[in-house]
Amino acid sequence: MKLKLEFWVGLFTIASGLCLVWLSVSVAGIKIFGDDSYNIDAQFNNVAGLKTGATVEIAGVEIGKVAGISLKDPDALVRMKIENRFKIYEEDIASVRTKGIIGDRYIKISRGGSEEELPVGGLMTETEGVVDIEDIISKIVHNLTEGE
Repeated sequence: MKLKLEFWVGLFTIASGLCLVWLSVSVAGIKIFGDDSYNIDAQFNNVAGLKTGATVEIAGVEIGKVAGISLKDPDALVRMKIENRFKIYEEDIASVRTKGIIGDRYIKISRGGSEEELPVGGLMTETEGVVDIEDIISKIVHNLTEGE
């Protein structure tokens, strides 16, 4: 009788542990059995406010995530993980945009004229960085004070 009880408690413990591991992996978004995405890099002059994990979108549809941001002096290099079912082309334009007025930053990809696919790990050269409102205001104030 005691052996039977210990068997069921052990089985329940193992099953609970497996469920906990599965739940942790799913919440973290980690792929264990293969990855259905590829990497593309883009070089920007300014990515202020963009964070790893931000979405990458075409026409408002999420096609990937920002996998990493690093400095390639004097520019920022953004690595994007794009789902395999979506293709990025040579002349596509990547822009850093804001959701709403003060929302999170994301990457918007606009289609260009080329039909030649960007290779896996390729570099997008057509980019638009963040428009910094503080810089614009300081330039306007500077120009106004210069005229006096």
